[in-house]
Amino acid sequence: MKYELPKGFLANGMHAGLKKKRKDLALFYSLNPAKCAAVFTRNRSKAAPVIVCQEKLKKNKGAQAILVNSGNANCMTGKRGVSDARKSAREVAKALNISEDLVLVSSTGVIGVPMNMKPLLAAVPELISGLSSDGVMRATEAIMTTDVFAKIYSVKFKCGGKEIKMIGVTKGAGMIKPNMATMLCYIFTDAAISDKALKKALIECNEESFNAISVDGDMSTNDTVIVLANGEAINPVIPDSGKEYKNFAGKLKKVMLELAKMIVRDGEGATKLVKVKVIGAKSAEEARSAVEKISNSLLLKCAIHGGDPNWGRVAAALGASGIEFDPDGIEIIMDGVTFYKNGKSVADFRTKKDVFKGKDAEIEVRLNEGKYEATMYTCDLSKKYIYINSFYTT
Repeated sequence: MKYELPKGFLANGMHAGLKKKRKDLALFYSLNPAKCAAVFTRNRSKAAPVIVCQEKLKKNKGAQAILVNSGNANCMTGKRGVSDARKSAREVAKALNISEDLVLVSSTGVIGVPMNMKPLLAAVPELISGLSSDGVMRATEAIMTTDVFAKIYSVKFKCGGKEIKMIGVTKGAGMIKPNMATMLCYIFTDAAISDKALKKALIECNEESFNAISVDGDMSTNDTVIVLANGEAINPVIPDSGKEYKNFAGKLKKVMLELAKMIVRDGEGATKLVKVKVIGAKSAEEARSAVEKISNSLLLKCAIHGGDPNWGRVAAALGASGIEFDPDGIEIIMDGVTFYKNGKSVADFRTKKDVFKGKDAEIEVRLNEGKYEATMYTCDLSKKYIYINSFYTT
């Protein structure tokens, strides 16, 4: 499938030499400065690019370009790492003849290794000369690490009588956990929208997408989600409330959630996408705590991989979540089969041969304690995950 960026955006990706063979350097560019909203990892060990981006975005000048490398995380590299991140942004700004403040940078890869700046900087002229409106697939391939497939999703919608385009790209397959789930995501739209509305929409949508997925329970140091809106659609500026805002936020959520599910489906060694839902909690916080504990249970993920409907592992994870509930009052449903209700087992897991056998699985826990609910997406845990991560740096 051929993807094109929204009006006024260009992209390119190439092999610069940071990795042996695969593309490893990407550039996304808006012909004019764009409104920008971003969220980053909450990990205390933040990578240098995250630090640099946060510094720049505090100036509220927006952004015009994003340089991404997938050969090195540039994390735990001290002052040199920050200097390298700034230098790469400066060289791109100079080549594009734009302000350095408008160039953001991202990295992903091995932690603790200084950047090899020579091939990166040498590749900048070619990277820029190859920018095009249909270069988004090249750029997406260039941000991949252990990903098996490129992750892109786009939508079109009307706003104020104008057609709006929105496209998102992401990478991530391992080190995926809420707060945020290693992943990078970049979303581009030609919508005209206020700064306040864009930031509000991103924060809201992030909670129900990238903050609602888990592959292995490990939080990355480089997680980044950036949205650029350049206004090239010439629609009436979208405010931070009302019908047009809800329309825009709904489309943004669609893009982010579809990308988030692609990350889980492509989880390192994963064979199943699992939707976990907890309903009937006393509070939103308890619903969230319960669904996270269940989604991150290694025992449960192993059972799902083997097609073993061991509902006791759901009950054990729920009980370890720290929330209050009546064990006799809950219900546990897996792939549509109720296994536990009214304080007793109501289905023999040994006879339910179809549970956890497909590429998609669903677990629902009804607490019957209140009105709050939470949903997360996770995956199974296979031998391949151990294989991939047992020699990542060697």
